[in-house]
Amino acid sequence: MTISLYRRYRPRTFEEVAGQDMAVDVLKKALQRNQVGHAYLFSGPRGCGKTSLARLLAKALNCENLKDGYEPCGECPGCVSITAGESLDVVEIDGASNNGVEEIRELKSHVSLSPFSSKWKVYIIDEVHMLSISAFNALLKTLEEPPSFVSFILATTEPSKVPVTIRSRCQHIPFRRITPQVIGTRLVEVAERENVPWEEDAVREIARQSDGALRDALSMMEQALSLGGGELSASAVDRLLGGGTMSDLERWVASARNDSVQPFLLLEEMFLKGASPQRVVEGLFLLFRNLWVFRKWGKDVLSSLSLSAAEASFLEEEGPKWPTGELSGMMLFCSRLIPQVRTGLRSDVLSGLLAARILESLQPHDEEKAVPSGGEGEHRSRHPEPAKKTVPVSSAPVGDPSINTAPSERFRRKNPETASEKENPVAEAPSRSHEPVPLLPENWPGFEKVLFARDLLLYSSLAGTSVSLENRTISVLFPEDSPYCFEVLSIERNAFSLASRASEYFGEDVSVILKMGSREKKCAGGGNGAGDDSEWQNPGPTIPLFRIPRDEDESPREESGTAPAALSPGRPLPPVSTGGEPDDPAVPFEGLVNEVLKWGGGEVVLVKREDREGDLPDEIVPPGE
Repeated sequence: MTISLYRRYRPRTFEEVAGQDMAVDVLKKALQRNQVGHAYLFSGPRGCGKTSLARLLAKALNCENLKDGYEPCGECPGCVSITAGESLDVVEIDGASNNGVEEIRELKSHVSLSPFSSKWKVYIIDEVHMLSISAFNALLKTLEEPPSFVSFILATTEPSKVPVTIRSRCQHIPFRRITPQVIGTRLVEVAERENVPWEEDAVREIARQSDGALRDALSMMEQALSLGGGELSASAVDRLLGGGTMSDLERWVASARNDSVQPFLLLEEMFLKGASPQRVVEGLFLLFRNLWVFRKWGKDVLSSLSLSAAEASFLEEEGPKWPTGELSGMMLFCSRLIPQVRTGLRSDVLSGLLAARILESLQPHDEEKAVPSGGEGEHRSRHPEPAKKTVPVSSAPVGDPSINTAPSERFRRKNPETASEKENPVAEAPSRSHEPVPLLPENWPGFEKVLFARDLLLYSSLAGTSVSLENRTISVLFPEDSPYCFEVLSIERNAFSLASRASEYFGEDVSVILKMGSREKKCAGGGNGAGDDSEWQNPGPTIPLFRIPRDEDESPREESGTAPAALSPGRPLPPVSTGGEPDDPAVPFEGLVNEVLKWGGGEVVLVKREDREGDLPDEIVPPGE
């Protein structure tokens, strides 16, 4: 029987351990100073060298001819027996299958016995987090004060599941994922020692798919050699993975630019060949991340992405065609799909979701101009705008006469315009059919008027702030001595409303960020405006809340320049014509409620009306009535 590559090329010296320099240095210095601890906890992802380093430490403790004070010779009887797994003084225990208290009690009964033929007795407990609570409790005292010739090495992939009472008794050495570069170098060394031809693309793809586990990389390499007839080729790796390699995903992304059926067909082809949905989604996230990084910072970051020449060329060619907003949106979409594919999302459902999402994401940007092929900078907007300008936002005028003539848009019935609305330009707001207004400083007052007419809460919260316009981003700057307005607009509902209004007025791709000192809040809007609110809000006539009351025999007077006053107690509200249906007499003060909601930014959740006295529940009717 042939020994697997990952067993055949297991590290036999500290110098051969790949990608764990910190852990190796800690153990080497402890051996040189003769300060080896009585208990170690090795934690890290699978296949990163925890068990291999534990065996090396056991060899170094029992080696008769140490080199440089830490390196085992590999030739003495102690090293040979440990390498062969025949040493009676080095005991390896699988914590997953020996997790009961009885096994730990048996181990404790042998701990105090002297070593058979070595200087040290070493107990290596793998997957220690699988032990039961009673087993951990039985191990506590022995782990804290073992005999002077005993050393415990605990290995786990989930240190958080190890009780803190155990962790505190050990020297915790974390292991890290091995980088693709280190894994690729190790694969090339193994290929040369095995005397097999190899291709750089194949080595790179295996290193990427191994997810930092060298053992998994060697296992995949062995399977690829079998499929490739003794050669490590890219085609063999593609067959092994069933599609979904980086070249396949690059081809899929490039095909989406043509607005054809190719994105859907390529996904179906990958899944029919056996591609893992999880691998495809994670690979797409990585690809969109690389494109986003390239679009954001240009060629300077290519060297840090560990890319081949072909992959770097793809980023330089495809990157300028994508806006950074769409790339970040695709990353977010893929991140939301990852938990679903891990729980068993069907491949046909996944192909439909991905194809629809990428085709729809490119449609709104067909008219945008691409940047030069250098890949640096952002897409330019259809409307030129200055690099950065600050626009002061004035406070809401207390005595603005338009308060009396700007009834709430959110709670208005679907009626024809009244005369006051026709005369008041403040009440006019762009609808979905209107063209977006350029994001320029001179257009900001118009947006303020829209907020005044439709969302008085937002308009008032922006008082005393300044606004910075840059790259289709609106940054609202709040003074640090007035945090109240920042907190009000940071509420998810208000932040959503502000971003939606800005998108409706200035265009879909505009974003809003609230800033106060070091604090920052990005507003997530709902696309091109908030739509027709009257379809879901409680309809009803509007009543100007702050109007100076007057008697019926008083002649109408000019209200411009007068300050609003509260309604006098006991004085009836003046009749208000809404130009539509008459007020419902069964719902008193309906218009007043709507106007209050407008000023406070609220909404009606439930309206309950009892038409007849007999409809009242019996339990609330007073006795005798």
